[in-house]
Amino acid sequence: MFGIPGFDELASGVPVVAAPDLERSLGTAHAALAVIVFLVPGAIGFVVDPWLFLLADRYPRRWFVRAGMGGMAAASFVAAIAPGPITLALAIGAIGIASGIACSLAQATLVDRNSDARGRTLARWTLVSVVGDLATPALLAGLAFAGMGWRVAYAIVGAALLVWFVALCVGYDDDATTEKEASPPLLSVLRDALRDRTLIAWLLGTELCHLLDEVLVVFASLHLRIDLGASVFWQSATIAVFMIGDALGLIGIDRLLRARSERSLLVIASLGCAIAYGVWLAAPTPLAALVLAFPVGVFTAPLYPLAAAQAYATRPEQSGSVLAIGHLFTPLSLATPWLIGAVADRAGTTAALALLVAQPLGLVALVAATARRNEAA
Repeated sequence: MFGIPGFDELASGVPVVAAPDLERSLGTAHAALAVIVFLVPGAIGFVVDPWLFLLADRYPRRWFVRAGMGGMAAASFVAAIAPGPITLALAIGAIGIASGIACSLAQATLVDRNSDARGRTLARWTLVSVVGDLATPALLAGLAFAGMGWRVAYAIVGAALLVWFVALCVGYDDDATTEKEASPPLLSVLRDALRDRTLIAWLLGTELCHLLDEVLVVFASLHLRIDLGASVFWQSATIAVFMIGDALGLIGIDRLLRARSERSLLVIASLGCAIAYGVWLAAPTPLAALVLAFPVGVFTAPLYPLAAAQAYATRPEQSGSVLAIGHLFTPLSLATPWLIGAVADRAGTTAALALLVAQPLGLVALVAATARRNEAA
């Protein structure tokens, strides 16, 4: 089950990396492409996913994980032969729901099984996701070199997912989550989770971790081009160095968690991230930005797994509820890039990027704010 995050990033990354090819082959406008790739999948997941996650706390997780993986495979094949933008949008939306079921619930199940090492489990999970992030552009680049495009990519991804679906059906057996006879109503569970202020706080912290991830990649490239006059080579190389730092940071935090607590390491990594990021933002040349991207990646990578571990810890054995409430932040995740973009339009990319320091500083504030409850527990 541990290979699932790599497949998830590969399947969901195809329309993002292949966006120009998708737009050209389907004859869509920029706005229509954004609707296909982002808005439709996000809206479908926002409505459907929370209820599935709540049900996953009542019934065997293997049902959901297998169904999700099979759904990803089927939807990938539909995307490969999609005759137009509507079919493709629905297929990408189905992939989003299916990957949410398979990937998120597989992650939650691993966390439940390793409740004494949540941070290490999530760090390893995130590291495998990084591999999937790197595999997507590599796959599309190889296909482009061979004269093939995004449809073939979806077919290859569908075939790989189908193989993994069969492997899950044969080898994955989870008896840890079984049906409960006297489970409270779903709305009651949802209300109870919504009243947990600590859970909401850490889910907000987990949402903050998207700032120095996808948002940073987009606006850092713009900053390098506009403010530093960097070529495409320097832009790509800087993002690559950042991702290398990510991988090494995850490997390092996995080892450090053997001796230090998750919360203390979260504070150290957050402060290190704030300092490293501030220095990177002040880099005067493309070369300096490239070199300084490495420590940013090293200190940024541990933030998501450590913050997510705190969220899961608030509701032991109810990880489905954690995932369900986390999806309520979907509108915020959809609005944030637009807000950062609006600041960039008015004040420049440097000012917009400066706002992203809210991630590490916000996490430090959350550790301090939740310290009393943690000590009481």
